[in-house]
Parts: sequence; C-alpha cells; structure tokens
Amino acid sequence: MKLKFTKITALVLAAMAAFGVTAAAAYDSSEDPLVSLSYLTKIFKTELLEELNDTIESEIARRMDNLDLSQYQPSYEEPAPAASSTYEVIELSWGDSLYAAGACDIMLRAGSAYCIAPDASQGIADYTSGTEIYNYQYLTKNHMCLIPRGDGRGIMADSESVFVMVRGEYTIVEG
Repeated sequence: MKLKFTKITALVLAAMAAFGVTAAAAYDSSEDPLVSLSYLTKIFKTELLEELNDTIESEIARRMDNLDLSQYQPSYEEPAPAASSTYEVIELSWGDSLYAAGACDIMLRAGSAYCIAPDASQGIADYTSGTEIYNYQYLTKNHMCLIPRGDGRGIMADSESVFVMVRGEYTIVEG
C-alpha cells in the first residue's frame, strides 16, 4: 500500500514540476517575482489557448490541402418517378376492387366499401380514428386511411356507386 501511494505521489509531483517548469520558462519575473494566480489565468492560459488554436488551425488546413474530394463526388442517378401528390376521385361499382400498388392514401366519400387483406392480422390504417380496419370490415366515410404497401391489400365496393379519393399508385379490378 505504501509503495502504491509513493508511486502516485511521485507522479503527481513530477506532473506539478513539469507544469511549473513550463510556466516558469514563459514567465517574465521583472513585473511580478512570483507566479501568481492572476498570471496563470490572464496571461499563461490566454497564450496557451492561442498557441493551441493556431496549431489546430494549421493542422486542419494541412489536412484539407491533402484531402482528395473526388471520391466524394456524388454520381447522378435519374430520380424515381414521384407518386402523385394530389388526390384523384375514383368511382367504383358494386364488386369492383381497388388494390394499392405501393403506399396509398384513400378516403371513402360516398357509398360503402370494406377492407380486403390477404393476412387476417394486417389491414388498413384509419388515420382519423387511429384504428386498424381488418379484412371484411367496412370503411367509415370521410376517414383518411392508409394502405401501407402493395401486398394485396385494398378495398371492395359494396354498393352500386362508391366514390373514393385516392393518392398514390393503385390498380382497379372490375367485379
């Protein structure tokens, strides 16, 4: 235990001596014969920070000069066609089905329609009520709904004239 304490004490004293030598080397004793706290905080700290800042700036400049930016140039790719950002009004007749080709927003405006989903545990999200509409459950008029992907989910018209507002890609299968 004593040996450990002695080593730690020696390291602390060596660090303090090194700091004192550094401070004393830059210190001009003609104004103030002792190293004071005011010297350390006002002069030494400021000079040390300025020197450190200059070193960092020169290192950044050196690295920027050696940097090869050609490897970071993006290659141009043709953008994918964007889905329509406007709603389209679709009329469906009894037995017609609307299937989403990808993510698709729908809103039932008139008539009645129900959800078609190949998986009983998944359906259509009803934004307005914050619920899930599962297979064979009816959509509520004027509720904004989301068909999350084109995996066979859609809606089927259950009245003679069904009007739906649609945004996104879809396919209609006549009944």
